[in-house]
Amino acid sequence: MSRKKFLEALQRVRLGDHEGARRSLDDVDLGFIHRRLQHYLGQPDHREAAVALEDALRARLSPREVPADLVPPAFEGPLAPAGPVVRQLGYIDFDHPEAFLRWASADWDSLPPLDLGALTYTDVWALVGLASLRLPERGRRPPVAALDQRGVGRFAHALGLEGVMGGAAPTLLEAQRTVRLTRVSSREAIEPVAERIASLLLTGARTQDAQLTARYVLIELLRNAIQHSGDPLGAVVAAQRMDERQHRARPMIQVAVADAGVGIPRSLKRQHPHLVDYRQALERALLPHISGTFREGLTGSFENAGLGLYVISEMARKTGGRMLLATPGAALVLRAGAEGPRFLQPPGVGFPGTLAAFELPIDAERTYTELISSILRTAELRTPKRQTHRWLVYRPEQAATVVHLREAREDTLAAARVAETSLRPAILERRAVVLDFDGLDLCTQSWLHALLYEAVRLAWALQTPVHVVNAEPAVVEGLRFLEAYALGG
Repeated sequence: MSRKKFLEALQRVRLGDHEGARRSLDDVDLGFIHRRLQHYLGQPDHREAAVALEDALRARLSPREVPADLVPPAFEGPLAPAGPVVRQLGYIDFDHPEAFLRWASADWDSLPPLDLGALTYTDVWALVGLASLRLPERGRRPPVAALDQRGVGRFAHALGLEGVMGGAAPTLLEAQRTVRLTRVSSREAIEPVAERIASLLLTGARTQDAQLTARYVLIELLRNAIQHSGDPLGAVVAAQRMDERQHRARPMIQVAVADAGVGIPRSLKRQHPHLVDYRQALERALLPHISGTFREGLTGSFENAGLGLYVISEMARKTGGRMLLATPGAALVLRAGAEGPRFLQPPGVGFPGTLAAFELPIDAERTYTELISSILRTAELRTPKRQTHRWLVYRPEQAATVVHLREAREDTLAAARVAETSLRPAILERRAVVLDFDGLDLCTQSWLHALLYEAVRLAWALQTPVHVVNAEPAVVEGLRFLEAYALGG
């Protein structure tokens, strides 16, 4: 009977009925489910359905509620170090992240409550990570003492930690220096939240380039959390403007996003079964065209180019900023001038989900257009090449169908709908079509990919150009890069 129910669940996920698949297995022994999953994960014809079923089962559980016998030994090395010492949590920043991450990835049942009032300082990223683990809907949460006005407790209260955890919202906040903890659980909220955060902390003409960079980073990090984490509760985000009071030698903005989903290694494992080490998986995630949605050697899937973390990491390198990335089993810090990322010690330290923090100098010398151009030129060197005619033409066309893109900005599903309903039909009928980018000062590669990846390949096949008008220079660079990799692989 259990075998029959498991096969029924597999069939349901193939049909997209994940809730029905979960109900089919409600009374089936978890050990049996685990053994069946391992069997079908090893069969190419059934692997995709088995992965979908595994994710469907995990989506109803919080990260700490997953039974041990349902977690396959997918990677080598320890998942989390033992014996964190909470009293070591005195000072948490980019240079001292290990103690907090050891605490977050430990056995919560063995921990005394974390007293934020006893801490002398913390960067905003640690409170973002804590908030994501303490959302009131989670069945299991790390223990935290009641907030008061001592030490970091005061900052946590002002940032809205109590409100995110289900308590009272803050009454006082440094509006020009901090953006309170905010939950994001839908695609539609990503771009408005990113724009609000960047515009609140970065004002004036001199910070316009930093504002565009911060928006790009926030959109990509939030999109990763919403689309790929598998966390049904979404992400938590916050930001802070920092200077000498936060021990920064130059003015910085720090943004952070966290979720409690499956994590980067498990996400990549679906399409990259050769990754058997947590650190290896995390390091590969920073390379261009590496994603859990398509195999290595390809350059994209339906709405994913595998470029988000790569572009963000290069932004950190090229602006004089830095980046923290933590996930189950591994964590790293990347900074400008370093040969490569610094993996945190001891091995196995990480975060039960994905925690990403990014620091950007407000006074960075490069313009946003120069920054994007430099990063995409570097990525293009790693992209498969084919001798091609360029099918994106940067001039208007008379008597053409004009597609205005402003309403779809940074919504990848909306971009894909534009491609399906307006762009691809025109190309198939060999009708002239013009894409109007008016009002779009920023376009992430993920959004351009959803809009044009398949359309460019179709335009090449049918020898039909697509016209582009009113595109900012940085957007044109993104379009040229997309065309190169779409036609190369």
